[in-house]
Amino acid sequence: MSAIKSTIELAMERTKGLVMNEDERKSIALKETENKVKAVVKRYLEGIIESDGVDREITRIGADEGLKRSILIDRLIDEFDIKNNNGRLLELINVICDGLKEPSKHEMKMMQKDFLDETGKSETTVREKIINLLGEMGISGGGVEPNIQEWDEWSECVEEAGRAFKDRMIGWKDSLKAVNSE
Repeated sequence: MSAIKSTIELAMERTKGLVMNEDERKSIALKETENKVKAVVKRYLEGIIESDGVDREITRIGADEGLKRSILIDRLIDEFDIKNNNGRLLELINVICDGLKEPSKHEMKMMQKDFLDETGKSETTVREKIINLLGEMGISGGGVEPNIQEWDEWSECVEEAGRAFKDRMIGWKDSLKAVNSE
């Protein structure tokens, strides 16, 4: 009578001669590191862990520190969305920057300051424009406080500032990689 083989036995027979080469191992290790960092960032942005927890969990991931930082920065750039409140995201960027050398840290702080200044100026300009538009429509007075987030003018200004900030972040990340590779 013939023996019935289990699925595991059949799979092992078919993969008997297959072995991963070094490039495949590196690729799998990189993907695992990316997935672990991505999970940590997601938990942080959802408020499950705080910045000190991020630091602890990232430290526990068994990979090169530069690689982990690079993946982390990539994730933060990907997560940056001008339509959302990016307070937690910017806070985490500051935590990451604390471990960097001064020129890179200073550059990121200046980018954040420029971004916040630009959105503040845009808010004032758009608010005045909307109040003027409402005045032309006969809506005026000291109690008129427009909800500028609902106006297309505000969305356009914020998206433009967000794109500029994100582009600068990408350039900053590239310069950071160049400095670390030297």
